[in-house]
Amino acid sequence: MKIITLIAFIAITTSCNLNTPTKQATKKELKHEKKHKVKIQVIADKGKTITIGEDVIFTYKTKDLPTPDSIKLSVDYKLFKKYIANEIIAFETKNLFPGNRQLQFVFYWGDTLTADKSMQFEMLSDIIPHFYTFKVLKKWPHNTKSYTQGLEFLDGHLYEGTGNYGESMLYKIDIDKNEVVQSLNLPKEVFGEGITIVNNKIYQLTWRSNTGYAYDKNTLNKLYEFTYPTEGWGLTNNGTELIMSDGSENIYYLDTEFIQETHKLQVYDNKGPIKSLNELEYIGGLIYANVYGTDEIVAFESESGKVVKRIDLSGILNKNDVKTPIDVLNGIAWDNIKKRLIVTGKWWPYFYEIELVEK
Repeated sequence: MKIITLIAFIAITTSCNLNTPTKQATKKELKHEKKHKVKIQVIADKGKTITIGEDVIFTYKTKDLPTPDSIKLSVDYKLFKKYIANEIIAFETKNLFPGNRQLQFVFYWGDTLTADKSMQFEMLSDIIPHFYTFKVLKKWPHNTKSYTQGLEFLDGHLYEGTGNYGESMLYKIDIDKNEVVQSLNLPKEVFGEGITIVNNKIYQLTWRSNTGYAYDKNTLNKLYEFTYPTEGWGLTNNGTELIMSDGSENIYYLDTEFIQETHKLQVYDNKGPIKSLNELEYIGGLIYANVYGTDEIVAFESESGKVVKRIDLSGILNKNDVKTPIDVLNGIAWDNIKKRLIVTGKWWPYFYEIELVEK
């Protein structure tokens, strides 16, 4: 286990003699006296980027003050651990999730005198992903006018959400018969994005309108609209929560009743963040995500954001099959009944059932 050491220099910026009685301080003076500057210098070879599982040891020196009575460490504004006087400040990272983590130290001398300092660390995943390619098992025709943004299987049907202003649609497809069973048009002023189905409702995002739609699964009638503060890209669910991407490395978990964020993850492998996450599919505790603008799908743990698979689909679309303009790979669906994985792309001529082959 690698240990990274940091040194904290605690500098008191107001004059203070702990042994000499002074006049009664005013409230304004006490407020000024309670806060002091802390300088933390990183002397580790990796700086402030570390791998989960590495311990970080902090040491500190004081100027004109005795050892602090206690030190509290918070991570992302939640209390992580309290250290008593002269205890080694060991920051154990094994139970943390990857991503940028905000650390705050508060040093205490008695009841009133404190010093604090914040710093940020980037936590890399401690998992080395497995790399995969693919084998095509079957293919079906795909509407080359469909700018695919979301794809999902349920009850033997494939649901597809498409984008572009004035062309955004929602389809219910019998893929074995190659028939559209139901469809609806989105308002012309919105750009359709990811879809998912939970509790007999179809949820659909839009790109930059900060608006989503909930439909009745059986009729496709719109039930209500909802809002969210970021861009809408991909959407999936774990059976109880909606899971949304916004084109960054961030993944947002939303409750299905009020569509409010409950928590979020940052998706990382052992080298850094995976940005441009787009269409999502939840499969057995993992979330599969298209990486926008590439032929890659990544699969990461739904609880931690750690990437466990990187899947290269380069060459899945035969150049001889391209008769009209195409766009990027986008669209992942899992048929839980027949246990088949389906992928496609924007304006692509086919859906593909694939099998993953580890390199």
